[in-house]
Amino acid sequence: MVLCLACGCASLSRHRVNEDVVTARQLSLRGVDAMEHGRIEEAEGLFRNALEMCPTDERIQCHYAETLWRSGRRDEAIAHMQQAVHLSGGNPELLVRLGDMYLTQGDLARAAEQAKRAIEADGRMASAWALWGDVLARFGRMEEALASYHRALSYEPHYPRVQLALADAYERQGRHARALATLRSLADGYPAGEVPQMVLVREAIALKAMGRYRAAVDALADAASRSDATPELLYHLAEAQLLAGDPINARLTAQSALAKAPDHAPSQQLYEHLESLQRRVAMPAGRGR
Repeated sequence: MVLCLACGCASLSRHRVNEDVVTARQLSLRGVDAMEHGRIEEAEGLFRNALEMCPTDERIQCHYAETLWRSGRRDEAIAHMQQAVHLSGGNPELLVRLGDMYLTQGDLARAAEQAKRAIEADGRMASAWALWGDVLARFGRMEEALASYHRALSYEPHYPRVQLALADAYERQGRHARALATLRSLADGYPAGEVPQMVLVREAIALKAMGRYRAAVDALADAASRSDATPELLYHLAEAQLLAGDPINARLTAQSALAKAPDHAPSQQLYEHLESLQRRVAMPAGRGR
C-alpha cells in the first residue's frame, strides 16, 4: 500500500511538471508573437511567467534575454543569455548571440571567447566567423578580420551584415574598387528591384570615391526613384551632381534634402556652399575687386 501511494504521488508530481512545461511553452510562443509585433513589455511578462514554470528551458531563457536587451536592460539580458548557453551545453548559436552582446558592450575579451568557443563547436558556422571578424576589426587587426569575413561568406555567400562590414573595411583602407565589388555582390543576392536603398547608396559613395561622379549620380537617382528618398541619400546625390559639374541640379537636390530635414547638417553646409558659388557666378564684373 505504501509503495502504491508513493508511486501515485510520483505520478501526480510528474503530471504536474509536464503541465508546467506545456504551459510554459505556450506562454513562450505567445511571447515570441508579441516580440515579433513589437509588444516588448508584453513579451517580457510572458517570458518571465514561462521561466517561473520552467527555468531550465534554454529557449525561454534566450527569448527572455532578447526582450531585456531590447528594453535596454543589458546586464540582465547578458546574465540570462549566459544561463541559456549553460543550459544548452554550449549551443554555438547562443554563444554567438552572447558574443554579440559582449561586443556591443565593448567587452572584447569575452566576445572573443564566445567566438572561439562557437568556432570550436562548429567550424562551418558563418555567424561565428563573422563575430570573430568583428572582434578582430575592433582590435585593429584588419587583414585577419577580412580573412574571417571571407571565411564567413564562404559558408553563407549572401550575408548582408558581413558584406557591409567587409565593404566598410575596404573603404577604410582606400580600396574603393574592392568595396564596390563587394557591394555589387551583395546587391546581386536580392531579387530584381528589391535591393535595399542603403546598399545602392553605398555603391554610389564608392563610385564617388573612385572619381566616377556621373555613374554615382545615376546610381543615386535610381535609388531615389525606387522609394522615398532619405535626406542622407539626397545629400549624396547633390554632392555627386556638384562633382559631376551640375551645380544647378545639385542646389535643387540639396533644397529637397533640407525640405525633408531642415537640421541635416551636411545638406545645410552643401547648400550654403552652392549658394556661395551662385552668388559669385552672378556677381557683375569688377564688383569683387
